[in-house]
Amino acid sequence: MHFSVAVLAKAKKDLANSELTKRNHMEWIIGIIVTVIIALVPYFKSKYFSRPEITIEVISDGGISSPMWLSNNNDFSDGFVDDRTAIRIFELKWKFKIVLRNNSDLTAFYPELDFYSIGQDFMKIEKINRLQPIKSAETLTLKAEYKEFEETTGDKRTRIGENRPSEFENLSILLSYENSKKRRFYTIFNYSSKTEKNKFLNEIPKEFKIIKNQ
Repeated sequence: MHFSVAVLAKAKKDLANSELTKRNHMEWIIGIIVTVIIALVPYFKSKYFSRPEITIEVISDGGISSPMWLSNNNDFSDGFVDDRTAIRIFELKWKFKIVLRNNSDLTAFYPELDFYSIGQDFMKIEKINRLQPIKSAETLTLKAEYKEFEETTGDKRTRIGENRPSEFENLSILLSYENSKKRRFYTIFNYSSKTEKNKFLNEIPKEFKIIKNQ
């Protein structure tokens, strides 16, 4: 079978046009995909990476050491106990301020102080209002108290102003909050850390998950 030069030229041209159309169609599809990706990048960035940063600080706010009653370990054989050497039960009460600071340009929504210690709890802590956002550069202060008892003589009792509770070596505070896209973030505060007291996390730490599920 023989084809004229014109027919072959037309077939070649049609094939070239077909390839060009396919290439243009592919470029159009790729262009749409790239456009969609570019449009989605700010959304995913704002949802998953743009986060408020709330720092936590625990500030001593005084306290008191109060004698409660005489210890049974005193020698009562003489019918009395020398007040100067008497062993007493003392109530030790430390007061603190838990200061939350928003050091970012973003508002933190639905803040929750879910778990504020591991091992030992504050006796009393002011509740945080979950419905009140913490705005940029805003500070929120919560009052807290810690109490324990000790058995000792008056001259050896703990000086509240000079000593912190020994249990605070294990104290950790977890604060959770959301950005405007409902993505939850976390700040964990380590009281005894000498270098990095605040860590900013995207997931709740494992040890706090265990406490939450108990």
